[in-house]
Amino acid sequence: MIQRVQSIYLLLTLVALIFLSIGTDVFVTKAEQKDQFEMISHGNGYGVQRDIYLKGELTDENIELLKQATGKIEIIDKMEGVPTFYFPFYSITILLSMFTVVVLMGYKNLKRQLQLGRILFVVNFILFGVTIVLYNLLKSNTLPESDAYTVSAQLGFGFYCIIIALAFSFLANIGIRRDLRLIKSIDRIR
Repeated sequence: MIQRVQSIYLLLTLVALIFLSIGTDVFVTKAEQKDQFEMISHGNGYGVQRDIYLKGELTDENIELLKQATGKIEIIDKMEGVPTFYFPFYSITILLSMFTVVVLMGYKNLKRQLQLGRILFVVNFILFGVTIVLYNLLKSNTLPESDAYTVSAQLGFGFYCIIIALAFSFLANIGIRRDLRLIKSIDRIR
């Protein structure tokens, strides 16, 4: 049948989901106390990992905070990639990528492709909503609460990949619907 711009949109959705599944950071939080430590938390498809860099002699309170944050008994000068929360989010993005390929290859039956495209959009929308909720929950859990620390949180490129996948799956549905209308109008002319 007619395959035009929706194939490009679905390919862009697929590329965004692949970037997300290879471990691109969805959010990054940073807690720092001057001349003491710097703790950076990375939330990505593999869960939450923490990087800790010590800058000087730690107080007992900071040692306990870092032990509690990492779940480790011993704190060394440079700790990178310490897993603190593990869930295989990457498997969800891989399954969503495979589903995008199924939608892309369903071009011979436009009605079925439109139904699958709608499901893809809804699942991408749910992924976006879950990401927002997890960002807020994990942000509050990964950052210590104290006036002695400088705390910052930012969204990473992985979050924008989720938005790109959502937007292009929506645009692909519009293109498929446009093709269906074109075929119906051609059938009426016959």
